[in-house]
Amino acid sequence: MKQPLSKTKRRVKRVCIILIVTVLSYVLVSMAGSVIAFRFIFARTDTVNAFEMTYEDIDKTRYPREEVYFPSGGNRLFGCVYGQGGNSRGLVMVINGINSCIDRHLPEIVWFIDHGYSVFTFENTGVGKSEGDGTVGIAQARLDTAAAIEYIKTADKLNKLPLLLYGHSLGAYAAAAALEDAPEVKAAVCVSGFDSPNENMRYNAKKYVGVLADIQYPFMCLQNFFLFGGKSDDTAVDAINQSNKPVLIVGGGSDDTVPDEISILNKADRITNPNAVVVEIDEEYRGEHSTVWLSRDSAKYLAEAENPTDKARANKLDEGFMRMLTDFFEKALINN
Repeated sequence: MKQPLSKTKRRVKRVCIILIVTVLSYVLVSMAGSVIAFRFIFARTDTVNAFEMTYEDIDKTRYPREEVYFPSGGNRLFGCVYGQGGNSRGLVMVINGINSCIDRHLPEIVWFIDHGYSVFTFENTGVGKSEGDGTVGIAQARLDTAAAIEYIKTADKLNKLPLLLYGHSLGAYAAAAALEDAPEVKAAVCVSGFDSPNENMRYNAKKYVGVLADIQYPFMCLQNFFLFGGKSDDTAVDAINQSNKPVLIVGGGSDDTVPDEISILNKADRITNPNAVVVEIDEEYRGEHSTVWLSRDSAKYLAEAENPTDKARANKLDEGFMRMLTDFFEKALINN
């Protein structure tokens, strides 16, 4: 005959059950919270800032472009091709930052065209004219960039040109990853980029919810892994090192969007790629996350104007910076 549990054992059993239920409830709630957070953080966007140039602001006869669509996963992404002439020095793929629409880097695109390059740019999943209910997560930019490269490989007017990458912020991370993913890439410029998707998410979450971000961090990483598997937290520095391809890493000394603790720039001492060049922009106003390529006057205007809408003044490039990019690309093409 089975003996009844003693009062102490019954109490221990009850405490154990309560603990198990509490832990399981916490895990389930935290996982559900991570799913909801991802849907909120990586929501769909179609926003263009008032100071940004658009294709309507430039001479379309001088800078004609072809609009294209290509698949990435289950979505069609929107892209544009500029300057497909046979005398092009190479094809520069411009990879935008998070939530940036197709024309975000139009001033640089015009510069590249004026200096003999063709340009391909696109909108990531869930942005602008590209399909997708949201932008999914940070590593999606890597997948979208890989899909764009696959499209280029099938395009007769593009696949004969040496492929060069110019990425900003999220696009800088994607450009670094592409150095490892795509042997077609000859060189890359990574501007204001972060090193790790998980580090980046943790840093930004802490700005809004403080210590709660540290508590939720393991579940954010888990959700990221569910979405992207083994590519969920590959670092930019590791990709740069494994590729050994020419890469120019640029960052601003006053960048508070991708600050030192998460930037590729701050981890330069871990870079073993002998073909990597690191440049920090410390000039006043130009050292911010999205001003390193701008003239000092443009950067100052954006910093001080309450409602910056003067597109001409807001988008004047720093010629020294842009010459650095084209010189870097030229050297990379000569040596490859």
